[in-house]
Amino acid sequence: MTGSILLSQSVSNGMADSFNAIAETFQSPSAVKSLIFILMIGAIINVMQKSGGVEALIHYLSQQRNIVKSKVSAQLVTFGFGFLMCLEGIGSMMLVGVIGRPLFNKFDLSNEKLALVANCTGAPLAWLMPFSGAGVFLTSLIASEVESGTLPDQPMSYVLSALPYQFYTIVILALVPLLAFKKKDSFDLLKNKPENESRNHLPETNPQASGLFMLVPILILLVSIGIITYVTGDGDIFSGDISSAVYLSGFISLIGSGVYFRLNQVTVDKYIHWCIQGMKDMLPAVIILTLAFSLSRVSSELGTGKYLASIFSSELPLTFVPVSIFVLCILISFSTGSSGATVSIMTPIVVSLAVSIGVAVPIAIAAMISGAVFGDQSSPISDSVIVASSAADCSPEKHFATQLPYTLTVALLSFVFYLVVGFFARR
Repeated sequence: MTGSILLSQSVSNGMADSFNAIAETFQSPSAVKSLIFILMIGAIINVMQKSGGVEALIHYLSQQRNIVKSKVSAQLVTFGFGFLMCLEGIGSMMLVGVIGRPLFNKFDLSNEKLALVANCTGAPLAWLMPFSGAGVFLTSLIASEVESGTLPDQPMSYVLSALPYQFYTIVILALVPLLAFKKKDSFDLLKNKPENESRNHLPETNPQASGLFMLVPILILLVSIGIITYVTGDGDIFSGDISSAVYLSGFISLIGSGVYFRLNQVTVDKYIHWCIQGMKDMLPAVIILTLAFSLSRVSSELGTGKYLASIFSSELPLTFVPVSIFVLCILISFSTGSSGATVSIMTPIVVSLAVSIGVAVPIAIAAMISGAVFGDQSSPISDSVIVASSAADCSPEKHFATQLPYTLTVALLSFVFYLVVGFFARR
């Protein structure tokens, strides 16, 4: 609203323009597709949970197949399950918590460590997956910059090119299996509370449920994306229309899963109810994304990126731009407790800045995401801290205190990395 007031130089007209900017978001086909896809992701996640597929898969791996035999395997299996919900960071953390609690309790692993596993899997994995909710969110923001003429290439090409430079998200994700193989760490001094007797048992499973109830929706989604990009790219999956593939695959997954569940005695009414409830759960994310699109449009008209670019170009050596973006995004994300809000605010600014002063756009985007994820993971007011601690059944205060030494260490390494990368950051 403040940006609209500055543009119109009138409080009343600016307030009206700010509301119009929100409505204008729905005139962009790419923005509308992104909003619909995020709703479909919510439906898919809820279907997997409500159908009992999650519990059935845990029962199969832990009791029928006896795969989990040690502390190391308990941690690795819990970590691996987070990848099955890689489409959405919050869902991944919840899945890690649901699966990990009985397994961690069985091998006397602390809930604080489980919270670390959940938090280091959720947001980092989501931002590393181009087809996740966060990936689509980022792609949509970059698409706005392409539509405005700031960037010349396809949005997904920038997202993919930035992946190798997401130093923080890559290292913090790799930290989980490394800690699993470590014989002793700071979490060994922590013990689970004895009063939580419910954690002494593996979760009950519906005898009619199957692990396929969880796997089928994800498999249909991923296979559909692969086939559509292959066809639209004339045999080259990386040249295909990935944005359309992601959008259409959401519909294909929901319809295909509906058919599969109907064949397995799940009524159509129940399946639709699961989908609608899942979409309702994603409404906050949809609202944030809608506002982010509006902010991107207003920021572009204000020329915020060009203004900051002039400051950076005159006051800051080019070498320090990536590490400065990293630190700035840490401050914003830590104070707001949200990586998504930070990325939505900073994307138009970072892209314009990189283009104006000649820094490689993928490196700038990667530094932005790394800083946003660290701030999100480490902020005491972050939803990631709250969800991860809740999923692991420990207090947010303990989770914050026990994970900070690890995330802070990786952040310091990332600082050095972006400082070094700055020497090679020219386009």
